[in-house]
Parts: sequence; C-alpha cells; structure tokens
Amino acid sequence: MESNTLLSKLESFAKEAKKAQRERISTEANFSLLTDEEITLVLAQRSKKLRIANNQKQREFSKSANLSSPTTYSNFEQTGKISLLNFIKVFRSFGKLSEIENLLKATITEKIDVAQDLQKEKKRIR
Repeated sequence: MESNTLLSKLESFAKEAKKAQRERISTEANFSLLTDEEITLVLAQRSKKLRIANNQKQREFSKSANLSSPTTYSNFEQTGKISLLNFIKVFRSFGKLSEIENLLKATITEKIDVAQDLQKEKKRIR
C-alpha cells in the first residue's frame, strides 16, 4: 500500500511539474533557448491559439485536419507530442505548409557555395 501511495504522489508531482512547465513557457520564446521538449510545447500552444482564433473546437479541428482521432490533436495540445505525419496534417489545416517547406531548404549562401564548387570542378576538367 505504501508504495502505491508513493507512486501516486510521484505521478501527481510529475503532472504538476509538466503543467508548470507549460505555463511558464511563452509562445514567443526563442527556440535556441529552449529544450527540445519545450519547443514541442511552444508549438502545441501556438497551434492551440490558432485553432481558437479560427473558432474551432478540438473535435472539429481534428476532423478538418483528417486526423485519425480527436484525441490525437487533444494529446498534442496537452503534451506537445504528435507524429510528423499528423504534424504536417495540422500545418496543412492551418494553411501553413509553406512554413514547413522552407524548414530545410538551402540558404542563398549554401546555393552560392554549391555553384562556386561546380565552377571550380569545371576548371579542372579539360
């Protein structure tokens, strides 16, 4: 019995710590200053703000985003955890696919470097 009480206290403490973490993180926080888990929470909070701004309930949004279950989106808002596939569906539903598209694109500097490397290679071939 004593171990069950201790376990339940520990679980309660962990839940409260997560809640406090969600509350202290600003949706405008700079990602370079956050842990990976905190970044997921910020993205979840931003998503929630967008959903509310669009005047949609979680269930309605889940359906419009073609998620398999309303709990998928609800869990995302609560924990910040979601599969990449479902994350893309959420972005698509918000009309923000272009933001994902730009995530890993080569920068102008990288494109220039590649072009310069190609020119150097051509000079060697005669």
